[in-house]
Amino acid sequence: MRAIGLFILHTVHLRITQLPGGLRNKSIIPVFLGIVLSVAVRAQLSDRSVPTLVKPGIENWWWYGLVLLIIGIVGYRIVQSLLQKLEDEKIISAFATSLYGQKTVEDIFWDSAKNCVEKMGFIDCVVYQLNPDRKLLLQMAAFGPKNPWKREIINRIEIPIGKGIVGTVALTGKAEIVKNTAADPRYIMDDERRLSEIAVPIWIDGQVFGVIDSENPRRNFYKKYHLRLLIKIAAITAERIAKYLAEEKLRSKIARDLHDEIGSTLTSINILSKVAMQELGSNDKTIQYLQKIKDNSANIMERMSDIVWAINPVNDNFDKVVLRMKEFAAEILEPAGINYYFKEEGTLDRTQLKLEHRKDIYLIFKEVVNNVVKYSKATELDVVVQKQHDRLRMSITDNGIGFNQETAHQGNGIRNMRDRAAGMQGSLNIHSIMDTGTTVVLEVGIT
Repeated sequence: MRAIGLFILHTVHLRITQLPGGLRNKSIIPVFLGIVLSVAVRAQLSDRSVPTLVKPGIENWWWYGLVLLIIGIVGYRIVQSLLQKLEDEKIISAFATSLYGQKTVEDIFWDSAKNCVEKMGFIDCVVYQLNPDRKLLLQMAAFGPKNPWKREIINRIEIPIGKGIVGTVALTGKAEIVKNTAADPRYIMDDERRLSEIAVPIWIDGQVFGVIDSENPRRNFYKKYHLRLLIKIAAITAERIAKYLAEEKLRSKIARDLHDEIGSTLTSINILSKVAMQELGSNDKTIQYLQKIKDNSANIMERMSDIVWAINPVNDNFDKVVLRMKEFAAEILEPAGINYYFKEEGTLDRTQLKLEHRKDIYLIFKEVVNNVVKYSKATELDVVVQKQHDRLRMSITDNGIGFNQETAHQGNGIRNMRDRAAGMQGSLNIHSIMDTGTTVVLEVGIT
């Protein structure tokens, strides 16, 4: 019996020493209780002079067995509790690592929904975002039955604040577990009726920003540890969103300041140089200097406009890139008498790009169009932008005179385009046929 007691004590101690320091410290009291009970048993077994609650003897084996049983149960519960906490820490760490690389609020929502199902064993997860102007909760991401393909959501619903379980959580800011939705009149059926639900608010800057919601067809499926985990996950999600919103706010401020301060100054220089040229009359040398000032300031104004546009977060969707391409094409190609055609394929309006990628794609497009106007003698230009799975393909074709790629001088323009494509881990291919035309194809991976 003594050997059994020592074995149990050794096992509990061994499992606890394998846990992180913070978890070991939390178990001092219950472990100490187990040690005291074990010492008491050992003392009674080895020293008959120690006072006992019962008379020693083989007929009291049940007393020692009971004490050892209590020690075993306490030890088992301790180990199971600490192992569960260790597993929780692994899940939280995996969530934090996964969210680190997400670029937008939409990316963060989708990643959170996916991880709730894959790492917590849920069959369903929907993330809602609060629209304070309309006072509605909008389904922004889902994983499970409502999400059959990539980022598609079947039958997106809107829930008013205060309505349903999700709306109530958004109103009160308090997480809830509903063990039996059939007995809760607030329950709103979505794609199908399920019998239990858990909803946790996402708090940002003291206000509810959204709600993480999950349903299960089994009653009483969600436990307190699910709630505890989901609250931590909501906090990690909120922290990542808050960081993104702060960056977006800073980008907006920089774009506004560049436009208002530097942009207006450059415009003044350009206008004043024009006026001075008109006033000087026949002083050729001075006019040449002023013309350089005017041209350089106009060039800087154009580049500054591109930088301001790229920084501004309202232009993060790729459809804004296509719109700016069309504006530039109209400005450059129409005066040159070149007809141009744009063709868009795939879900470009929902494609999000990094700031640098968006800027580089646009600048490559500008360089190609400028070269067409300067050198190609083309009358037509075709632009095709496609999204195929996780790749973006832009093809620009003219019907100009073409050039010999083996003998033609590779200037800074082409070299810069290739460098920009390589910086995006993409590829840039140029195919030209004399007296037929030139095609430039850019391919870039997107997420």
